[in-house]
Amino acid sequence: GKEDNLRALLASLHEILWESTNWKRVNLSDLVMPKKVKITYMKAVAKVHPDKIPPNATAEQKMIAQSVFVVINTAWEKFKVANNIQ
Repeated sequence: GKEDNLRALLASLHEILWESTNWKRVNLSDLVMPKKVKITYMKAVAKVHPDKIPPNATAEQKMIAQSVFVVINTAWEKFKVANNIQ
């Protein structure tokens, strides 16, 4: 039920991504300002972008990264519209 809620997605990434991505947990309270959401979104995309996944990643990790990439990009597009971000 979080697919459209970019803040909730970013705040729960630590539960999904594997340890070697070095994703640092983000609290919802850190994502109040749209600018901070954008910065965190950009960091998340950099971690899960298909071109950034290491070649030694498992098939499961690659599938997770691909799914996360698609979901957060979709949520970002909706967030931009809702918050009037260019």
